[in-house]
Amino acid sequence: MKIISKKVLVAAVALSLALPASFTFSQAASGASPVKGGDLIMLRGDLESSLTPSIPPDNAGIWVVEEIFDTLLVPAQDAKDVKADLATSWTQSKDGLTWTFKLRPGVKFSNGAPMTSKDVKFSIDQNSIPSGNWGFINSSIAKVGTPDPLTVTVTTKTPYSPLPAVMAIFANSIVPYNYGGMTKDQFGKHPIGTGPFKLDTWTKGQLIKLVRNPYYWEAGKPYLNSVTFKLLPEPNTRANQVQGGQAQINEFPAYSSVKTLKNVKGVKVTAFASSAVNYLIFNNTKAPFTDVHVRKALAYLTDKQAIVSAVTFGIGTVAGAYMSPTSWSHNAAIKGLPYDVAKAKAELALSSVPTGFTANINVASGSGDENSKAQILQSEAAKIGITLKINQLDPSAWTAARDAKSYDIMYGYCTTDIIDPDEIIRFAGVIDGGGSSLWSYYDNQASAKLANDAVLVSGQVKRKAIYDKIQAQWDADQPMVALYYAPNLYSYSTKVQNFHPFVTGNYNLRNVWLTK
Repeated sequence: MKIISKKVLVAAVALSLALPASFTFSQAASGASPVKGGDLIMLRGDLESSLTPSIPPDNAGIWVVEEIFDTLLVPAQDAKDVKADLATSWTQSKDGLTWTFKLRPGVKFSNGAPMTSKDVKFSIDQNSIPSGNWGFINSSIAKVGTPDPLTVTVTTKTPYSPLPAVMAIFANSIVPYNYGGMTKDQFGKHPIGTGPFKLDTWTKGQLIKLVRNPYYWEAGKPYLNSVTFKLLPEPNTRANQVQGGQAQINEFPAYSSVKTLKNVKGVKVTAFASSAVNYLIFNNTKAPFTDVHVRKALAYLTDKQAIVSAVTFGIGTVAGAYMSPTSWSHNAAIKGLPYDVAKAKAELALSSVPTGFTANINVASGSGDENSKAQILQSEAAKIGITLKINQLDPSAWTAARDAKSYDIMYGYCTTDIIDPDEIIRFAGVIDGGGSSLWSYYDNQASAKLANDAVLVSGQVKRKAIYDKIQAQWDADQPMVALYYAPNLYSYSTKVQNFHPFVTGNYNLRNVWLTK
């Protein structure tokens, strides 16, 4: 196999969404020179779980981790390639088994300690523990070597082309050797990274404040003095604080607020290209959702077009396959089950509960979008004798129910963190893929084997054929219902400059600055 440097043998297809003409996918770069200083406040409705890179399965935690830590490589904004970060170059051996990474010299952690290959090896090894949340992502790795302080070698069990993409995931962020003398739990409360920001304060369930890392390796960055992530589940409160100047960015404003926001002076709203896929999720371990006929009945009752119109106001597009169209692995032939009450009734008649049943839909409190989706399904389900009760839960209770498998139905979404499809194929479709099949607890061992086989195959065409089969089986089993593909929506002050969330979701706030 030929030597590869600064390239990955994967690519993403262009995202195509039917957006209103008034929407843009990105903010034009400011013609003014960046201004140093300023304190950015970002409001969000989701609760973070951890700040240890190898732990968080949630975007709320992941996107903060990416501001504190660096990885060897980073995804490009369009998710079609990877770029240098802590590694300045990377090559693959002729036998395809060993990748050599040359580290950026002079990099320091936020406590002033130098970063070396010893730290990189420890970090990758920690994330490779099979029982960890993200151990599956490193399952191809046989060993990590440290020929010298600025060189790292990663040897895989078989030739593995996604390896550079795997080195760009947050879970493989570089932490100090032996967690800087702390336990893993202690480190999670007092993280030390090489990223543009470092932790200042963390009040769980309320806010995380990051401040500039004085030892950051990229000259002149970050521009901001601090970034505060503030939890505010109620979307109207978030919108009002951005409009009132108490905050600068609202992560995921309600789609219903877009029309109003676009007319507010000093506020911009943008739909950024994203790999996000939204789902209706069934607890596949809990009766009657262990029954495929029950799941299919509810799938047939799911009016996706009505949801796209009522919830996303036409910003999203109806989903078929569970993989996003931003990935080359997307199976466009899969259209999902159509809205059809008669077929839903027929499926229910074949199920273990032919006359109907009662179940709960867990909805995050303050989420108007989730509540709207639940109400639409509730109304349709009643037509065939299914009674659905909507439970409004605060973020902590919602997460606890999800993790304890103590829910019936919920809503969720996922985005890819790397540019190779292996991650999400597993995360949303394989039980041991890090997310317990997006907490549906769907377990299809044939699909799991196919996912393992796919990474041993060279070339996109052959790999896609395998991924097509996995998506087809997922569609047949309906462990979840893929609802719609949607861009990531943000509203923010016009003072915010160079804010470009990537297709993979990360913010890259090192490049953001505020006008006076």
